[in-house]
Amino acid sequence: MSIIDKFMNLTREKKIIMAVSAAVVVAAVVVVCVVFSRSKYLATTMRLLHAEGTVNIEDSRGGSKPVSDNLRFQSGDALNTGDDGLATVGLDDTKIITLQNDSRAEFMKNGKKLELKLTKGAVFFNVTEKLKDDEAFEIKTSTMTAGIRGTSGIAYYDETDENIETLIVTDGVVEVSATNKTTGYTKTARVEAGKRVKVYLLDDENPEDSVQFELDYVPVDELGNFNLAALADDESLMKRISEHTGWNEDKLKKVLKGLASPTPSPTPEPTPTDAPEDTSTPTPSPVPTDSPTPSPLPTSTPKPTATPKPKPKATATPTPTTTTDPSSQTDPSTDPSSDPSTEGSGDDDEDEKEPTPPDGYEETDWWGVEYGDHMVYICANEGLGASDGRYKGYVNGRWVILSELQGPDSIGFEYNGTTYFSYSWGAAVNDD
Repeated sequence: MSIIDKFMNLTREKKIIMAVSAAVVVAAVVVVCVVFSRSKYLATTMRLLHAEGTVNIEDSRGGSKPVSDNLRFQSGDALNTGDDGLATVGLDDTKIITLQNDSRAEFMKNGKKLELKLTKGAVFFNVTEKLKDDEAFEIKTSTMTAGIRGTSGIAYYDETDENIETLIVTDGVVEVSATNKTTGYTKTARVEAGKRVKVYLLDDENPEDSVQFELDYVPVDELGNFNLAALADDESLMKRISEHTGWNEDKLKKVLKGLASPTPSPTPEPTPTDAPEDTSTPTPSPVPTDSPTPSPLPTSTPKPTATPKPKPKATATPTPTTTTDPSSQTDPSTDPSSDPSTEGSGDDDEDEKEPTPPDGYEETDWWGVEYGDHMVYICANEGLGASDGRYKGYVNGRWVILSELQGPDSIGFEYNGTTYFSYSWGAAVNDD
């Protein structure tokens, strides 16, 4: 007997039960397929998470799209914000960007390749998971490209510095490249957390000098220049940033929320009150009034040192001892470190005694080098990372951890925000 014959011989009640059971199974399968496909759709789709103020969305043909939360973005769409605007976009479940006010960004997506082109203003990016080998996420400006592999930071045009293209890294490491379209020359550099890089393009006959990077440490207060208050509530992000940069987490949150109080400057008040009292009493003798007038003149003259730009080449003075001071040329002593104008008797200068590297550390090429007014002793433990104390320097009789300043054609080390040693060799790190 066939299955059909058996089904036909069933009672009416059993036929109904079997039909209902089959319908339930089919419905369950459909629901599972829909949920799975929707979750996959949401994980890979660019969408608008939040918008406030003036926000405008353009499609690839220049048309306008209505703005609403969870609006899907297409490849080629552009996002604009006004003076009061702010917009957050989820590129997928692990990549979120926040476009600042008065900014514009274009979005391109090709499979697992994501590109954000910032043409105006500023954007904060946050990638919570490291990208896989077949994934790519790049933030581009007119000349700079930042390869994001699992980090956070801010890319922007610095309005206070002639809209120079700038990147601040708040955790992880970002590889930055810049191209001078006139010379066709490209330079790359790695920017670590807590540092800022600025890109300068020069009209130089030597192509290798036509692209310059300026690297420096960023104080946490500078993040207050951006509208990032919502990020202060992201505890995991705050923890990540403070661990990678060394910034105080509580102060970081206050800066982002605009609660950090600026330092007051009440100094100009007492000076105008004293001046009229002095000039009123010595009216018969004009001699005292002549003596204060020459004093402001010499103080205002030595200002032209801040004119050169870009600044990277200004740090490249590693060995000032080779050019001897005129006062020391008359001294027949062959040891420039014995110049009485820079050092005393040596009783309290512990750096004069050559130290021994700590356990696990070895001397580097910058061992026993005179830099400025002090001797430099730098040792390294190659088994440690740059942020884990790879380099140490001998300061005031003890070993301290140094922060490395790696530029495209220079290297330097800092301790507590003070330059301990810097050196430039006048060549690029990488060039294409």
